[in-house]
Amino acid sequence: MDPLKGSRNEKRMDVWAGMGVKDLLKQLGGAGYAGKRMAEALEIYKSMLDDKKCIKFVAGAGVLVAGGMKGVLVRLINSGAVDALVLTGAICTHDLIEAFGVKHYQGTSFVDDVELNKEHIFRMYDVFLKREGFSLMEEEVQNNLFPKMPQKEMSPREFLKELGKVVGDKGSILRACADKGVDIYCPSLTDSMLGFQAWMYGQDHPLKVNPQLDIKDFQDLVWEEGRTYGMLILGGGVPKHFIPGMMQASGNSLKYVIQITMDRPEHGGVSGMQIREAKSWGKVSPEGLVCDMRCDYTLAFPILVAGILDYLKEKGQ
Repeated sequence: MDPLKGSRNEKRMDVWAGMGVKDLLKQLGGAGYAGKRMAEALEIYKSMLDDKKCIKFVAGAGVLVAGGMKGVLVRLINSGAVDALVLTGAICTHDLIEAFGVKHYQGTSFVDDVELNKEHIFRMYDVFLKREGFSLMEEEVQNNLFPKMPQKEMSPREFLKELGKVVGDKGSILRACADKGVDIYCPSLTDSMLGFQAWMYGQDHPLKVNPQLDIKDFQDLVWEEGRTYGMLILGGGVPKHFIPGMMQASGNSLKYVIQITMDRPEHGGVSGMQIREAKSWGKVSPEGLVCDMRCDYTLAFPILVAGILDYLKEKGQ
């Protein structure tokens, strides 16, 4: 089935008691709007999996960890369905905070933020995080993790790989990537407390992180002969921009792109950009398969991953 065409001429779907995710995704192919995009997204990701030459990227920004999506991403990593990640420094920071035992928890948006500040609680809409998470992260990385890592200049990719090796929590994104050999690129590492902590440690130690070296590492990957490239975008921001931009710089383009975002395109910013717009830049190939889903990814991402895992199980992978 062409993933850009619906499974029915008429737009309709059905539900029933005991319905599984596989059937739900199939039925969504008969819906319109975001429902149809959900079914399209799975078909495109299945095409990426079936294309043995495809390097599969996941670009993540926003509240991936705070929104409770860490375990979902780790399952995707452990399934072998992703080859590399491009994440914000903030996602890596929050992943470490949870690895050290301070969890995000459900709160409310109807709250006095001044009172939260007095109680040392940070708010991310309706998710709360205790301030102690950042002080604990500082103590752990400065005293226990950074000293165990190679004391040299590294790219963010190499830095996060080495950091993941010494994280004890196997449920951590960084640890899962280190265990599975999945590289994490982080061009916005400096825009995070993890980046700040690395800078602080580097004032008195040879360990340094040079963000520009991620460009070299990424180019080494996308200049491989005979490869195709696909990307799942969660949110927007720097990760969404970095992968297509570096593809363009290498003279290559993406063949498959799925975007899940709540941002709007009309203001011209990259986070809300219609992904087909990238074809005008040559960042996505003219025949590239694209899916532009306007949806909260804390809703869409788990459904998509469940569908991917079902597909891999069917194929015996």
